[in-house]
Amino acid sequence: MWAKGENRDTVMLELEAALDRDHHFSDGHVISSMCTKPLDIAAEAHGMFLESNLGNAGLYPGTLDLEKQVIDAISQLLNGPADTAGGVVSGGTEANITALWIARNITGKKKVIFPRSAHFSFHKACDILAMESVMVSLTDDFTMDLDEVARHLDGDVAAVVGIAGTTELGAVDDIRGISEMLPENVFLHVDAAFGGFVLPFLRELGHDVPDFDLSIFGVSSIAADPHKMGMSTVPSGALLVRNREWIRTIHKDAPYLDMIGQLSALSGTRCSAAVAASYAAMRSLGRDGYTRIVEDCMKVTRHALASAERLGLEPVIEPIMNILCLRVPDPKKVQKMLDQRGWKVSVAQNPSSLRLVMMPHVTMGSIDDLFAELEIVLGEL
Repeated sequence: MWAKGENRDTVMLELEAALDRDHHFSDGHVISSMCTKPLDIAAEAHGMFLESNLGNAGLYPGTLDLEKQVIDAISQLLNGPADTAGGVVSGGTEANITALWIARNITGKKKVIFPRSAHFSFHKACDILAMESVMVSLTDDFTMDLDEVARHLDGDVAAVVGIAGTTELGAVDDIRGISEMLPENVFLHVDAAFGGFVLPFLRELGHDVPDFDLSIFGVSSIAADPHKMGMSTVPSGALLVRNREWIRTIHKDAPYLDMIGQLSALSGTRCSAAVAASYAAMRSLGRDGYTRIVEDCMKVTRHALASAERLGLEPVIEPIMNILCLRVPDPKKVQKMLDQRGWKVSVAQNPSSLRLVMMPHVTMGSIDDLFAELEIVLGEL
């Protein structure tokens, strides 16, 4: 701790210096992130609600009402039945941990089956919750191998996890197929942290989108992140469960709070400004606004694919969403060389490939500039 406080101008200069060292979405050079610059109205709303803490919801009835409206809106988007409930959380990791926590408490079992394409948060969840992780292989289209799932189903399984928009490739597992093979006492969680704010709008645009959400009766819970394609501020995630009574299985009383019965979440103190930011983004955009954003991202994705093909590069899979993975020689070396030129791209591991995410801050001009640099880099390998 510093011995004495500094004046505002000094502190702000130090903060600005730190900020200048960060990478910014507005530069158009960050093509590795699943987050983007939030809408101005979302950032403004976030600032308005900085002191809100839904961990003590009795003090914040207005914020609590906004959370209910956000969850209701996401439930409508993801075809939730009337009894759907949930809450705004910090992101997909918290949503996934909480979903498996509920599954464990409902079933009294500890085995979790998920694909090798699943987010690392499921390994975290199993570690924290003392659950047994069973990873299954992927098919040729990089989706969960249902035959292998069937071989692992036994009386010890608490939950099966399907992914609607894998982090690396944007692939969508056969959620309906998974649902149809599961016994009634097995919890089915869908991680749609990225896909939840993409797939419904692709459907609006006429894309062939498989069922993946709460319209499938066997889906028990689903995660979707407003801070990704939802255009909200970080951190903002959401978890929805089919039956509101299930949430009570993780409830803990805290008699000292102003509203007893609200601690049915992993976090105690909750960053509730993101509730207001998510409300502002969703309320201002509506379905039409999100559909336009997704359409624009897909146009940029197709432009990136065409640019890759001109360089003789093949995609790992045809882009399903605004994620494109390219087969390049030595992807890690290519990533490092592009990084030295000021470009932030990532590397997928399964299979090893160069990964590009075309978020709303990525323009066709950004893609043209990137591929001009990529052509030089490939020539230097």
